[in-house]
Amino acid sequence: MAESIPLQDRLHPEAPIRSCYGCGSDNGKGLRIKSFLVGDEGVCRWRAQDHYCSYPGFLNGGVASTLIDCHSAWTAFALECRNKGIDMGGKSDLPTGWTRVLHVEFLKPTPLEGELILKARVVKEGRTSRTVVCSIYSGDEECVRGEVTIVMKG
Repeated sequence: MAESIPLQDRLHPEAPIRSCYGCGSDNGKGLRIKSFLVGDEGVCRWRAQDHYCSYPGFLNGGVASTLIDCHSAWTAFALECRNKGIDMGGKSDLPTGWTRVLHVEFLKPTPLEGELILKARVVKEGRTSRTVVCSIYSGDEECVRGEVTIVMKG
């Protein structure tokens, strides 16, 4: 069953990550992605605005990379919390982390119009890291694919 509250909105109001440009719920100038777990997969539906363009009508590659980075991190973080029985809304005992490696492949230009869907899944669990693969889709077409290694602490 899919969850109804975005992962980003579950964090305690004082959590510093809430100001992140890509995923922070409190950053009014950011991308403000909203991620959900559907089983073991992270899913995000997002709409670009015109100022996120590279060439007119297409998404900027840096924005696409940020979407993949943040959504992958949230997928790893949420699964870590779920697996350890940690309440994401609590003030303490939350795992933290950072991106160690971000590899992005641009398969085709990503249209600005319409809804973009990000799908992410953890493909490798190291002692202190998680490797996540994440793709951005426009309709049924995969436009961007990334692999992100997240260092997990806590």
